[in-house]
Amino acid sequence: MTGKLHGKTIVVTGAARGLGALFCQAIADADGTILALGRDEAALAAMIADLSGTGHDLILADVAKADAVADGLVSRQFDGLVNNAGIAVTAALHASTEDDVRRVIDTNFLGSLWTLQAAVPVLKAAGGGVIVNIASVLGHRPLPHTGIYAASKAAIMQMTRSAAIELARDHIRVNALAPGYVMTDLNRDFLTSDAGIKLQKRTALHRFASPAELMPALLFLLDPANSYMTGETLTIDGGMSASL
Repeated sequence: MTGKLHGKTIVVTGAARGLGALFCQAIADADGTILALGRDEAALAAMIADLSGTGHDLILADVAKADAVADGLVSRQFDGLVNNAGIAVTAALHASTEDDVRRVIDTNFLGSLWTLQAAVPVLKAAGGGVIVNIASVLGHRPLPHTGIYAASKAAIMQMTRSAAIELARDHIRVNALAPGYVMTDLNRDFLTSDAGIKLQKRTALHRFASPAELMPALLFLLDPANSYMTGETLTIDGGMSASL
């Protein structure tokens, strides 16, 4: 029995580790083929080696550099894009440095925009496709000391809506996935701290997500059968945005 992404090739940015690597695994397990885009060649190669299936490949590029992303994608053929690359800075909005602001915006928002721009001609040539931008619950409801990150993710939500309108005639669907807090090795120390436990109590389900709980939503957004959904942000946050 073939998976729902059989015969589909998906570009995933920020694919070397964290949620990006887990997204790649879920797509490969659904019979999709991965083009893993990132800056760390060794980490990308190691991640690809652990994927099920064959035909996976990597693309070395920094999403914050428009020309590098365009060069990396122009000669490739693919059916979808997961705009996942992102960084976070914890600082009060009024105390955020220019360097911190530029790094977050350059990676999270502009990096997603440059990758979308590079992907669109390829998807148009293929007769259509799908783009999933990874946003965040903080784009809906920011918390203290998350202002720059939250602003970058809110921008991604609006970019998603705009792109969906503009690309509909080219049969390219554009949606966003907005996770809440997800327990991974990268943030486990914070989420198990006193501050993390307080945050958990403010979530309707009184727990954080496991990475596996995001994967059905990601696959739903990528699924060709989900052909009438575009311009939407699917929030998977355990009721956090409803209960804050």
